[in-house]
Amino acid sequence: MTTENSGVRCVAGGADIIEIAHRFGDDEYARAGGGNCSVKADGVLWIKPSGTRMKTLVAGDLVPLRIDSLLEALHSDDPVEGDPVVAAARAARVGDDDGRRPSVEILFHALLPERLVLHLHPLVANALTCNEDAIDLAERLFGDDVVVVDYIDPGIPLARGIEAARTVYTQRTGATPPGLIFLRNHGIIAAADTIEELAVLVTGMTAKIQAAIDQACVAKEGSAPATKGIAADEEEALPGSSLVVQVGPLLRGLLGTGQSLAIIASDVSDLVASQTGVGKPIVSGGPLIPDQIVYAGSLPCVIPSPAEADVRAAVADYVKQHGHNPVVCVIPGQAAFAAGADQASAANALAVFTDALRVARDANLLGVCRVMDERERGFIENWEAEAYRKKVAASTTKGRLWGKVAVVTGAAQGFGLGISQALAAQGAHVVLADLNIDLARAEAEKLCGTFGAGRALAVAVNVSDEASQRQAVSQIVAAYGGLDLFVSNAGIARAASVTEQRIEDFDLVTAVNYKGYFLGVRAVAPIMAAQHRVRPDTLFDIVEVNSKSGLEGSKRNFAYAGSKFGGIGLTQSFALELIESGIKVNAVCPGNFLDGPLWSDPERGLFVQYLEAGKVPGAKHVADVRAYYESKVPMGRGCLPDDVARAVMYLVEQQYETGQALPVTGGQVMLS
Repeated sequence: MTTENSGVRCVAGGADIIEIAHRFGDDEYARAGGGNCSVKADGVLWIKPSGTRMKTLVAGDLVPLRIDSLLEALHSDDPVEGDPVVAAARAARVGDDDGRRPSVEILFHALLPERLVLHLHPLVANALTCNEDAIDLAERLFGDDVVVVDYIDPGIPLARGIEAARTVYTQRTGATPPGLIFLRNHGIIAAADTIEELAVLVTGMTAKIQAAIDQACVAKEGSAPATKGIAADEEEALPGSSLVVQVGPLLRGLLGTGQSLAIIASDVSDLVASQTGVGKPIVSGGPLIPDQIVYAGSLPCVIPSPAEADVRAAVADYVKQHGHNPVVCVIPGQAAFAAGADQASAANALAVFTDALRVARDANLLGVCRVMDERERGFIENWEAEAYRKKVAASTTKGRLWGKVAVVTGAAQGFGLGISQALAAQGAHVVLADLNIDLARAEAEKLCGTFGAGRALAVAVNVSDEASQRQAVSQIVAAYGGLDLFVSNAGIARAASVTEQRIEDFDLVTAVNYKGYFLGVRAVAPIMAAQHRVRPDTLFDIVEVNSKSGLEGSKRNFAYAGSKFGGIGLTQSFALELIESGIKVNAVCPGNFLDGPLWSDPERGLFVQYLEAGKVPGAKHVADVRAYYESKVPMGRGCLPDDVARAVMYLVEQQYETGQALPVTGGQVMLS
C-alpha cells in the first residue's frame, strides 16, 4: 500500500478487483452505475465510488476505508447525525476526503471475510431473487451453496441482515457460510479470495439459473426465451414507428423541466409488447429492485392510447397522484418511453425498465414474480444516498444549447460537420443526416467519444426524396423523442454557363438545394408543432444554410444561385406560416468556405469547376481562383464553419426574429 501526497492509491489487489469488475460490469450484471466491488488489503477496504460504472472502473477510482471503523459503525447503536452510512464512510476514510462518496453498501463489504467482493444485479439471477418462491428455488438449485437474505432496506439494516443470515447458516450447518449470497428483490453478492474463484461463482450461478429458465420456458411455451428486445432506433423501419412519432414529441414537451424539453427514448420490441399488458406486475404492481426506482421510477405512467388527449390526461393524472413527472410511460402491449435530461439518462432509464420486464417474465416462468411493496419502495424513494448516486451518474457540463436536439443535413463533412461539432460543444444532441452514412457514422462516433454517449446520431437521408426524409425523422424521434432545431444544410453546386449547363445538373442542384429544403421542413414541422402544442411557451427553429449567392447573382453558377434565391423565398414563406405552430424559420447566408470540400475537392470542387468554366478571367491554376475569391472579401478570408455555427446559435437564441436571411460573408455582401 502506498500514499501519494494527501491521498491514497490502491496497489495491493487493485488489479484483481479491476479485472473482475470489468468482466462482470456489463449490462447483464450491473446496469450503469449499479452494483459495486471491493478489495481488502492491510485492514483497508478499497471500494467503488457511488455512481461510477464497474465497466470503466480504474484503480485510482477506488475509495479507501478502514475496515475496523466500518465494523464498529455496523455494530453500534449510537445515534449519528444524518445518514448513518454516510457518517460511517466519513469516519472510516483513509486520507483526505476528495468529495467522492463510496458505495452505499460499504458495511457488508467490510463484514465479509473474503478478499474480493462483487455486488451485482444480474438479470438472470434476479429472476430467482425477485420471486415469491426464491427460497425454495435457491434450495432446489443450489442447496447449501448459497445464503438467501429476505428483502431488507439497504445500508446498515441490510448489512446486519446479511450478518444474521450467515450466523443462522453456520448454526444450521456447522459450516462456514458460502461466498454466494442472494438478496431478495435486490441482487447477489459473490465473495472469494481470488479472481478465478469469484468468476466461477458468478458464471456457475448464472448458468444454473439460466438453464432452469430455459427448461421452464420450453415446458410452457415450446422454446427458450429471448434475452434482448429491440429499441425503436435500432432498425430503420419498425411496426411501431408511427406510434413513436405520434407520442414521442408530446412526451418531450409534457415531461420537460425548466426551459428544456425532455429527451425521450422509446422501445417497441416484442418484449415490451408482451410484458406491458394490463395486469402485468411490472406495470401496475411496483418495482423489482432499488436500481429500478432510482433510474426508472417506482411505477410507469400507463397511457391507454396514443391519442394526444389520452397522453395529456395520463401524464396529468400521474403527476396529480405521485407529485412528480413519470420517468417511464407505457402504452400497454405496444410501446415504452423513458424521459431524461439527456439521451444517456433516458436510454439508461428505458434499459433499466426493460431489464425489469425481462426479469419479471423469467421470474414468472420459474414461479411468481415478486414486486417491492409500498413501504420497501418508499424507503428507496426517500433515501438520500440513492438520490446522490443518481445525481452523480447524471452529472454533466451544460452549454448554450443544453437539452436541445439539433438535426443537420449534409453533416458528414464541410459546413455541416463543422456546425454539428460546434452545436455539440454547446450541449446539443446532434443528428448527422447525410447520404454518406458511413462517414456520418464515423463522425458521430467521434462526437460521442468527445461529448458522451448518445450525444450524436447518424441517420441516412437523401434530402431530395420525401420517403427518405420522413424515415430519417422517424429514426430521430425514436432516439430522442423529437427535435428543437433543424439545420437544412445539404447542398450541391454544378457550375456552367447558361448555354452549356446540362439539364440533369440543373435538375440535381434544384432537387437537393431547393426541393430538399422543402421536403425537410415538411418532415420536421409536424414534430415541432406537436411539441409546441404541449409547450406553447417554447419556440422551435428551422435554419436554412443558404449562401451569399442567395443574396446576389452568381456568374456561370446560375443553377446554384437560383436555388438559393428560391431558398430565401421558401424561408420567408415558411416563416409566415409556421410561426402559428411556434416555429421560427430563418436562413444564414455564408460566404465561401474555401477550405471545405465544396470548394477544395480536387475533382469536383468549385475551384476546379470555376477554372474549367473560365469564370475567373486570366486564372491559370486553382490557386489563382482561390486568390481571386479571397480578394473579394473585406475581411480577407473565406467563411469558416464556426462563423456559421455562431450565426445559427444567434438565430436560435433570438426570440423575436423569423423570416430573416443573415449574411455571414466577412463584409462581402451586405444587406441594404
